[in-house]
This record gives sequence, C-alpha cells and structure tokens, in this order.
Amino acid sequence: MDAQVAYGFHQVREKKPKLAKGPITNKLIYSGYSCSQGWFCTPCLGAPCLMELKNIMELYIKMPNHTDWEPISVPPDVRSIVALNLRNYGGGRNPWGHPTDKYLHKRGFLEAREDDGLLEIFGLKQGWHASFVMVELITAKHIAQAAAIKLKIKGNQCKKTFMQIDDEPWKQPLDEKSSTFVMINRMPFQHLMISGK
Repeated sequence: MDAQVAYGFHQVREKKPKLAKGPITNKLIYSGYSCSQGWFCTPCLGAPCLMELKNIMELYIKMPNHTDWEPISVPPDVRSIVALNLRNYGGGRNPWGHPTDKYLHKRGFLEAREDDGLLEIFGLKQGWHASFVMVELITAKHIAQAAAIKLKIKGNQCKKTFMQIDDEPWKQPLDEKSSTFVMINRMPFQHLMISGK
C-alpha cells in the first residue's frame, strides 16, 4: 500500500509539477492519497485484494549458504512488505527497532546490521500502524531475515499491484493465469577506491 501511495504522488508530480513544489503541499498530496487509496480505511473499501496481502502474494526466503527456498507465511494483517539492507527507512527511521537479545534468540534473528549479508523483511499493517512505526513509537511486524527473497505475485481478484525499489514506484499488472516473480538478492559490498591528483 505504501508503494501505491508513492505511485499516486509520483503521478501528480509528473502531470502537475506546479502542485508538488513545497514540503507542505507534498505532505498534503501524500496524505490525500493515503486516505483515498485505502491505506487508512481498508475495512471500508472491502476489496479482497486490499484486505490481505497473502491473497496476491507468496513469500519465499533463502538463508545464507542454503540452496532451497523456504516458504514464509505472510501474517493476515500485513498489507505492505518491506525488505531492507540498511537499518533506515522512510527518511532515517528504524522500523526494525532494537529487539532484545531474548526476543532475537527466540525468533532466530540476528541484530540488524548493514554488513551481515542479511535482508530484514518486515510488514506494515495499515496507515495507523505505519504512522506509529515512522515516529518510532512501535516497531514494524518482523517477518524474516534472509540472504535472498522471492515473491510470487498472482492475479486472482486483482488486476494490478504496486511496488517500489529505492523510492521508484511502479504499477505491476497481474494476470489470473500466470504469476510474476520478483527476486531480491543481497549483493556483496564492494569497496571503492577514489584517487585524486
């Protein structure tokens, strides 16, 4: 859902650049899309593909040094999946939070770090949940940590879904008869050497 809002905002910016010139008008446009596209009021809209992400998507992960994909259950209340290779999201927020060692051990997670070779996968339930996560009053819903992620997206009752990578949103068409696969792999960090004269 956050990709859908970003896509709507991006379309306004492309079609009417004079409207989206300042931070206050940008926030108003973004908020308007958040409300009108169901991010805050999904139960009112009643569309099955908006109610549960698992209606259109299957999630698989691959752990480091493993070759098999493991299916991961998407919690029924999650409407947006985010995969990060950094701690920061949405302007410097830390949605993964700082879980206790006891919690990490119980869930089989490691402390989130940029250099651990893992992607943190978490979910946002709806606009209110995302808002509290963004002001860091609560953490996002922890789903998994993995070296690679595979999403299988199927049409069913929905004709499209919205996705974004590095703040670039797009509308992904869906088909009932075929599936779309999205693979996300963590690439090794490369040191850059800059020489000057």
